[in-house]
Amino acid sequence: MLLNTDYLYQQAHQVLLKAVTNIGIKASSNDADNYNRVWARDSAVAAIAIFANQFEDLYPAVRLSIINLQSASSNLGQIPSNVALDENQAIDSVSFGGPVGRTDTSFWWVIMTIQYLNLNPNDNEIKEICYNQADAIFKLAEAWEFNGKHLMYVPMSSNWADEYVTHGYVLYDQLLRFWALELASYFYKVDKWIQKAVNIKIAIKVHYLLEGDLKNSFFTEAQKNDLLDFDLSKKFIASFSPGDRIEKYDSWSIALLLLLKIPSAASANHLEKAVINIFKESSKKGIPAFYPLILESDLLYQDILLNHHYRFKNYPGHFHNGGIWPVVNGFLIAGLSQAGYSQTANQLMSALINNLSMAQKVYPFAEYFDFYKALPNGVDQLCYSASGFLLAFEALKNKDEFSERLFFNHHQENKILEIIHYKTQNIINKLDFKDNKINAISVSGESGCGKTTLSLSLEMELKKLGFSVIILHQDDYFKLPPKKNHQARLDNFNHIGLQEVRLELLDKHIQIIKKQETAILEIPQMDWLLDEEKQLSLKINSVNVVIVEGTYTALLQNVDHRIFINTNYKLTKKNRISRNKETVTDFIEQVLAKESEIISRHQQFADIVLNHEFDII
Repeated sequence: MLLNTDYLYQQAHQVLLKAVTNIGIKASSNDADNYNRVWARDSAVAAIAIFANQFEDLYPAVRLSIINLQSASSNLGQIPSNVALDENQAIDSVSFGGPVGRTDTSFWWVIMTIQYLNLNPNDNEIKEICYNQADAIFKLAEAWEFNGKHLMYVPMSSNWADEYVTHGYVLYDQLLRFWALELASYFYKVDKWIQKAVNIKIAIKVHYLLEGDLKNSFFTEAQKNDLLDFDLSKKFIASFSPGDRIEKYDSWSIALLLLLKIPSAASANHLEKAVINIFKESSKKGIPAFYPLILESDLLYQDILLNHHYRFKNYPGHFHNGGIWPVVNGFLIAGLSQAGYSQTANQLMSALINNLSMAQKVYPFAEYFDFYKALPNGVDQLCYSASGFLLAFEALKNKDEFSERLFFNHHQENKILEIIHYKTQNIINKLDFKDNKINAISVSGESGCGKTTLSLSLEMELKKLGFSVIILHQDDYFKLPPKKNHQARLDNFNHIGLQEVRLELLDKHIQIIKKQETAILEIPQMDWLLDEEKQLSLKINSVNVVIVEGTYTALLQNVDHRIFINTNYKLTKKNRISRNKETVTDFIEQVLAKESEIISRHQQFADIVLNHEFDII
């Protein structure tokens, strides 16, 4: 029988409450096996659910986990996998892992701690502890790269899937490191951390989403040839090494990719398509941790047989080998919701509710459900599983608040805006704003040069000065939506150029705003996910500054000030990969080369010319 979601919500909260000890949050509210310990990973997952749902009664327990796990860290900064309790619930022993130490726990600890500090910024003790610990952890992670090229190379069994076969360049670990660096750099305002996060993001996009040139990647020549026709909707790289690739859909990694907004729109669409297909193949029971299953007839099965601790659990359809984990599905539902795939997210939520409801009386909040029959398995009353449900529930119920509470909307751009604000002020000082006149400013330059970033910074600084500002984007004025326009370019290379854009309409809209001909202006807005043009109603009656950004905006007739960013597409490649708009292919580079010939001639029309760091030339 299906249970009321509010009832499941209350029961999930109770699981977390019952797991609280005087040194933190245990993995489970029962005492089974080694789950009667405070685990770094489990505590962090529980903390994220606690903060998302604003369970303030549990904030002190999160703080205890933070303090006690850190107190047991190694002299190199590594956070332990778990700490055990004695009969008095005091720390009795410390474990950094079984056959292999854990690489993910340190990043989970940073994520948990920064999330805590975002809600408790005046906790100076935790603030100091976290900065020093995070600095040590990030230095240790650089050593784990071995080649200084931004991806860590880690052993088998070193993360949550400790009885699975991923090893080498494991995506899941790279994502956690990126998330930890992004949160820490934003909170502490450390430039080297944000730059490292950007570099890791680019490496992830190139090696796992294949959104960039593989020429200088870590893949062998044979692997590069094998990846020429790679399709994310049909294949997924969970990990790779010079000798192999584990091409299994790693559902937790897909969830993190979406939550952290790393994939381009095209890649995200491929991932959603893959999730839908897997959901169908599971007979809509949920999404397995890893998929396809490793069957007894597969070569990898011999590897997985060797990798277990107390007893073998990875039979096909079980545990990491196809088990349907509520924690993984919870994160995935949240990721799909945040990425705009609400229909798919709700379908997965229905399956999660069904699984939990069927087992609630005899096996509440089971560790996982088997792939074939959705029968509950593993430990029950698991904080992992309760937290997964709570995350999914809140992400679907309060999408925007969920993002705000967990700071998924605070990305590198926020940090960049903080860094360049004084340069923006210098630019504004060069602009001659006439009283009682609506001023229009164009920001132009080649793809990836920072037009959008500078426009946002101009908007921010002008608002501080009391101006009312709106931004118009040339991308919304293309004659065709993004995918259709890309296809038109493939069909006819001569399609590329000024003729793709409705510059006359953009100029007309600027004129309407300046003359205040109406209070509401209908403007086009391109939907990158649906690949269609929509209409946006824009209030313009109180505006006194219009910023227009885009490659060709220096040619607009109705602008008063023209800013041109002088750089070229070869130098902006790193930015273009990072920003998520499209996959950077050889064809895209050919397009940008042609655009460069056109755009470079527009510098002569500019009032202010900037270099790639936004300094006035």
